[in-house]
Amino acid sequence: MLLTLTEARRYADAVLQAARTQHLRVSVAVVDELGQLLQLDRMDGAQLMGPDAALAQAQTAINFQRPTSAVAELARVNPDLVRGLQQAVTFPIMASGGGVPITRDGVVVGAIGVSGATAEQDEALATTAVA
Repeated sequence: MLLTLTEARRYADAVLQAARTQHLRVSVAVVDELGQLLQLDRMDGAQLMGPDAALAQAQTAINFQRPTSAVAELARVNPDLVRGLQQAVTFPIMASGGGVPITRDGVVVGAIGVSGATAEQDEALATTAVA
């Protein structure tokens, strides 16, 4: 049930196409079930920090096994927990919308992260790509 490079590219391309139609400039990252990078893209004119933020979104989604908007809610209600986790783990925790897990037959096989628009737009792009 591994996520393949071909699949990762398909997810990233779906984000890029949707972003183009909405006149957004974003970066997108796709990671496998271990949080390892499979695909990373930055659109022309997108923020220079976008690829790093998109990767952090994807790694947060895979490690928490939920959308990063849910992690943002967790950080809102229990900031000390998320702060403590950030000090304990080796990946950056992004507590804002933009990352979503990729599931296959109910099993999380990877995640996608998007950065460059609003948190809501980033997450909508990611969610659309994995739907």
